[in-house]
Amino acid sequence: MSDLPNPTLLKMRRLATGLLVVMACLYVLARTLEGSGAFWPWLRAFSEAAMVGALADWFAVTALFRHPLGLPIPHTAVVRREKERIGAAVASFLRKSFLTPKEVNRHWLEWRPVERIATLLSDPRHVEDRLRWFLARAPKFLGPSGRATLSRLLGSGIRHGVGTVPMARLVTILLRGFLKSPGRRGLIAPIIGRLGKSVADNREWVMDEASKSTTPKRLKVMDFLSKAAASAVSGKAVEKFTAEMEAASRDENHPLYEKIEDALRETAGELEAGKIEKWEIIKSRVIDDPELVETVEEVADQALRLILESAGTFGESGSLTKWSEVLSNAAIGLSEDKERLDEIEKRAGEFASDFFGQYGANVEKLINRTVDRWEADELIERIENQVGADLQFIRVNGTLIGGLVGLLLHGVGLLIWH
Repeated sequence: MSDLPNPTLLKMRRLATGLLVVMACLYVLARTLEGSGAFWPWLRAFSEAAMVGALADWFAVTALFRHPLGLPIPHTAVVRREKERIGAAVASFLRKSFLTPKEVNRHWLEWRPVERIATLLSDPRHVEDRLRWFLARAPKFLGPSGRATLSRLLGSGIRHGVGTVPMARLVTILLRGFLKSPGRRGLIAPIIGRLGKSVADNREWVMDEASKSTTPKRLKVMDFLSKAAASAVSGKAVEKFTAEMEAASRDENHPLYEKIEDALRETAGELEAGKIEKWEIIKSRVIDDPELVETVEEVADQALRLILESAGTFGESGSLTKWSEVLSNAAIGLSEDKERLDEIEKRAGEFASDFFGQYGANVEKLINRTVDRWEADELIERIENQVGADLQFIRVNGTLIGGLVGLLLHGVGLLIWH
């Protein structure tokens, strides 16, 4: 079964039933003392009509979910009998009323979730708390099947999503936020170390590629000498390169970091100056290349796997704090740039509306299938826990309104026939 009974529902059910019992007691009292005073006929009319109203509304409310008193009266137990039709109707109503592209876009622009998230992430301590919360629960919710599903969603969504995102501006914001982060070099260092190790592990291949000569093959002596010289030079270059990479990975004050950061600043400057053609070309290639989408799925899957494997030690290594600073600086930069924030909000709203326009039918099917899987008793309990208290209030209103109508009819009768 589903949730425990709603306390408010139980309270309102007792109130409605108790009121019916009170009306029955008043009716008995009024009938007993009816001839001893002018007040008692009025009380009888009130209590009698109140009982009729209470019983009628009790029958109507009960008939929605079950057979009153267990009797198979026609057109009762409506929810139980029409469960599949109700599920389909609710799913269709939600889709056509709330998940249309126009409604989604309107609500998105009113709610402004991008701005809310940027404001939320502006505090590094809050970001770190959220990351810790996620990492603590990720292994449970992102097992092999969940990871594969999420990776497929990322891969299928990138084709449509990237086309609506202002790539150049988004990259600029991320770069500016990254360059302001105090822990940026700590994030670059492992990449540099891996790069140097990769070159060292593939030393023979690098030397072989470097020693390929453009000398005509018929000059075998020159070809041999040029290859030998290239091999010697490339061997020293590889050793020097790997040594520099290793040194840079251990020393965040290494000159290499300045060069990397200068290159990133130059890229951000080009984007801000309007030189966005290169990024738009990259975006088009991502959208038009199904193999790249498949690669993104694999990358996402591996990234999720690494996150899960390192979730336990991520906070201890200091990486969590560094990533929190990077995300926070990027969020602050976005919050301060209202023009870009508005554009990203607009683009994100268009993406959300397009998404529900394209996949709204799937959402409808999901709701319909979910309701179909519920047992009738479970569905009834869920509905009653949500709206049952209001339905019991109908019984209360029926009792009181019925009593007032009884008084009105009794008064009209006295005016006409007495």
